[in-house]
Amino acid sequence: MTTGFPVFVGSSFTDLQPHRAAVRTALHRLEAVVRGMEYFGSLPATPKNECLRIVRSCKVYIGIFAMRYGSVDLATGKSLTQLEYEEAIRISLPSLIYLIDEERQPVLPMHIEFGEGSDKLRLFKAKLREHHVVSFFTTPEDLAAKITSDLPALASRNGYEVREGELSKIVNSLPRVDWLNDEIFAFLKQKIGEPIKQFPSDAILREALEFILSGDRMAASFLVVRTTKLSLLDSINLLREVEVKVEEVIKRGFEIIDSKRKLLDESASPVSDVSKSES
Repeated sequence: MTTGFPVFVGSSFTDLQPHRAAVRTALHRLEAVVRGMEYFGSLPATPKNECLRIVRSCKVYIGIFAMRYGSVDLATGKSLTQLEYEEAIRISLPSLIYLIDEERQPVLPMHIEFGEGSDKLRLFKAKLREHHVVSFFTTPEDLAAKITSDLPALASRNGYEVREGELSKIVNSLPRVDWLNDEIFAFLKQKIGEPIKQFPSDAILREALEFILSGDRMAASFLVVRTTKLSLLDSINLLREVEVKVEEVIKRGFEIIDSKRKLLDESASPVSDVSKSES
């Protein structure tokens, strides 16, 4: 049995954050190793060649395309998302292609690209439909469900096996709890303090926190690089500041829990002694 094989997820960034989060969750449940460089952009610290190298390190390519063409590589005039796709095709990587259902899924105007980018996206989508049996998605949940259904069959046809991990099965059998909810996020944001000013939006900060809390510091670092003017080193240092603040909050939480537990134990002891003496 072969599990944990690497899957490259390519997409534009700003418009598909909820979809990418849902896909990451679905792939982790299937014990796939998720790799995605789509949010790195055309940056000196993460050059185009590095993006393409990551594509070549994977066993499957998943392409998700909505209404934005994405960051453009100046040398080729193509988006990095398209270059990643073309590299996957060049090395004959098994691929799954998903296009947003433009007739059934409303899209915010801010997530629609116009002008030259729109023209290039239209031609790129036509190429995708010509060379693949594409699937159309609406919501993040719909996309995740389609990938959960499609990936095992694709992997099996190419000599791999994908299965849901035992730990994931246990977790999925429990009541669903989104523990990084709005209330907890607001609390952490308050405790983090000054460093949050360097994040361009709450959405970016929240996704960075999710990466940090899941142990994926590399993804968090490149997320900050892609969405701010910080260098990779400065991004790592910023996230370390955030991580230290979060660790302090967690440590303080455990201290409070231990303190309350000791108080309960101490208050229970005299009652126990009295009951023994009366007997």
